[in-house]
Amino acid sequence: MTRLAIILMAFREVSVVSIRTKRFIYHLTSFENASSILQRGLQPRANLQSREFTDVADADIIEGRTNNALETFVPFHWFSRNPFDGRVQADHPGKDFLLIAVYREHAQRQDWRIIPRHPLAGGCPNVMGYEDGMQAIDWALMDQRDYSDPACRHVCMAECLSPGPVPVADFAKIYTPSDALRRSLADLAVELGHPRLWIEANPNMFLAR
Repeated sequence: MTRLAIILMAFREVSVVSIRTKRFIYHLTSFENASSILQRGLQPRANLQSREFTDVADADIIEGRTNNALETFVPFHWFSRNPFDGRVQADHPGKDFLLIAVYREHAQRQDWRIIPRHPLAGGCPNVMGYEDGMQAIDWALMDQRDYSDPACRHVCMAECLSPGPVPVADFAKIYTPSDALRRSLADLAVELGHPRLWIEANPNMFLAR
């Protein structure tokens, strides 16, 4: 078993309540992007220049998303500590991260798109409407969180896609891995006009250092 596989297995957590019934979807980003996000919201990759944000995604993933016309969406995952988040944090051990949560009810009302498994797992990604996508996801397999099983790992990287920028007003909350980062982000949020933004420190939602 490779070192990455061991990290991902350790990163997995057992879910008592099905992921399907939870409240949020999540977008992981570098803490270095906090100022830009608080000023402009979460932007699709197509709207950003490389100098405007710290990119932590794998180059092959970026190319694959561009080739499949996914760069105009903002991607979210269905739970924290998923295989994508684990890989990104393992690849950047010196970086701090944020986890931005949006209510699923908001995504449902706006009919955001859903890809029911890893968009680059083979063939063209199946981009569906929200309700059809929810029905298409294999939630029982996702609940297993067995990242050593390719089928389960691909389902665990199913995505919910915003078709455009996500303003700060639509954030449910932001998680940080430490209280020090929570305080830093809270000060920045006040400075940039978001004093009521819900920010919570929860190290269990990030890769342990």
